[in-house]
Amino acid sequence: MLFITFLVILGWASLVCSVFVFQSMTMKKELEQREQKIISLYKEKIDTIPAFIETMGKYTSYKDIFLELIQLHKIAIISNVSSIYDILESNSRIHREFLFLMKVSMQMQDLNKNGNFLYIRDFIIFYENTISKELLFLNSDIERYNRLLQKKDLTIVGLFFPFKKYMRITM
Repeated sequence: MLFITFLVILGWASLVCSVFVFQSMTMKKELEQREQKIISLYKEKIDTIPAFIETMGKYTSYKDIFLELIQLHKIAIISNVSSIYDILESNSRIHREFLFLMKVSMQMQDLNKNGNFLYIRDFIIFYENTISKELLFLNSDIERYNRLLQKKDLTIVGLFFPFKKYMRITM
């Protein structure tokens, strides 16, 4: 009787272990996929910057207003992006420069009638909105993953299968 009870407890422990490990692994894969989606959206947004500068440059007499954005574009192209945390600062700096150029473009009536400029502007705004939504979803997934790891660490399973926690992303 004691042996059967021991086997039942051992069976439940192995079941709990396998469930925690399986959930941790699948949630980690989901986080990595969401990170890759955000990185690809970021790269697509970066690819539209030269077209934006070229279209807007035809209507401005001061080409110096593009220098910071050109420099940020060079850094974004050259840098090796392997994690979502690598792009956060450069994305916020590019976003600030883009907002500045949007304020400048509002003063130019001819530019706001140009179809190419409007298309590229809407394209960049679409990518900005999509990236911010995906970052919110990523944060909620990170919260769920970290809660699962806390529960897993309370059991003996946490000693045998360590997983790293993810940091929340601040925008």
